[in-house]
Amino acid sequence: MALLAINGRTPFVSSLRTEWPVHSDLERENLLEVLDSGRWCSVGHDESKVAAAMEAFREWIGTKRAIACTSGTSALELAMRACGIQHGDEIIVPAVTFYASASAIVMAGGVPVFVDIDPETYQISAEAAAAAVTDKTTGIMPVHYGGYPADMDAINALAEERGLFVVEDCAEAHGSEWRGAKVGSLGSVGAFSFQMGKPLTAGEGGAITFNDDAFSISQYQYERTRAGADGSEEAYHVACGNFRMSEFVGAILLSQMSRVRAQTDARWANGEYLAEELDKIDGVSALKRDRRITKRGYYFFFLRYDAEAWDGLHRDRFMDALRAEGVHCGTAHNDPVYDYAAFKDMPERRDAQVDCPEAERVYRTEVVALGKDFLMYRENVEAVVGAIQRLRDNVAEIPR
Repeated sequence: MALLAINGRTPFVSSLRTEWPVHSDLERENLLEVLDSGRWCSVGHDESKVAAAMEAFREWIGTKRAIACTSGTSALELAMRACGIQHGDEIIVPAVTFYASASAIVMAGGVPVFVDIDPETYQISAEAAAAAVTDKTTGIMPVHYGGYPADMDAINALAEERGLFVVEDCAEAHGSEWRGAKVGSLGSVGAFSFQMGKPLTAGEGGAITFNDDAFSISQYQYERTRAGADGSEEAYHVACGNFRMSEFVGAILLSQMSRVRAQTDARWANGEYLAEELDKIDGVSALKRDRRITKRGYYFFFLRYDAEAWDGLHRDRFMDALRAEGVHCGTAHNDPVYDYAAFKDMPERRDAQVDCPEAERVYRTEVVALGKDFLMYRENVEAVVGAIQRLRDNVAEIPR
């Protein structure tokens, strides 16, 4: 008799309860209010939904300012421009992240310099970053990949020592905390995405967060007016783009802000429980538990798979068997970004040697990524643990 679903048994998990995005009459009411008002642009009136959403978001993140924009990618670009990036500046970025992190560097005129990850956290290695600094380096972009905070103690210490700005890529980390402070408030500027799959969503959109009043950032690239030397106002003093968020997107975001705290807390509690349960199963574990991480706003839950403990079974065969049991899984964005043609063929990087052995090893043999949505409910976590335990108990039956 078959003992596993991959060989014909009924899957352990019939379905996981996943609902995303969560919405109600509140979104509908806010959208209709914008529609009926005729004020669809977010500037020029005192009751802007975008402005209200940004005030709520700023207060939640804990920064002086939060500025809305069109996407997480544009937020990263604006953040680097605010920090004074110049054409050809080198910006250090982890090899493991979503494509947009490096793409935004290029769009801002910089050159991405890819460095390896910490194998216990899948985040940028501060040691590798320090080794990559040259006289052309002006900034570093820690990516809180999957919602797991990068080591901001080490990153900020390196930045202070070498005179670098720090742009936090928080696109997957809404609500994550380092030593009680939320990501997006720890570096020079934070950048967030509100794309539909994100832990805080408006379908699309983004935001930058910062405390330094010296930054001159608006929903355009820069403020389009300034005071002239004689006290008069000078308009359009720099060429710039338009990155404004629409009032319709702002209406959804403002509605979603009413839920994000409870959703973050639920994922955090269930993620901690899952990590504890995985400790009981040989050959699979969660990422390193770090006491400096006081909350984690999950986008992915990463499993570290140890093939040796599974009698040499390759990670890909384990994932095949786990999917057959009804648990969707994959490798997320773990494929090293420097292998993408867009960056491999850059003239500035054509002769550059990239050596990131941990990033490549983790991608090929170790990482198993689960999405965030199942973490909303404890029964889902119990089901996932049960499916993995079934595989563990019957490893010999998994096809090689």
